[in-house]
Amino acid sequence: MVSLMFFGNLKEKRREKNFQRGMCPDCSGRGFFSSGFESVYVQDCNTCLGTGKAIGNS
Repeated sequence: MVSLMFFGNLKEKRREKNFQRGMCPDCSGRGFFSSGFESVYVQDCNTCLGTGKAIGNS
């Protein structure tokens, strides 16, 4: 059985890698979230404000 911490660690590593690449860590650089298989409902990412770029803490 796989530990749930394993999946949490993978998510954090992916977020850090996206941030280092200059992409938004939450939406993976897309700038939006979609639900449904055919993108029926599209919502802009609140973290990057729809730009897809990482916003640093300044």
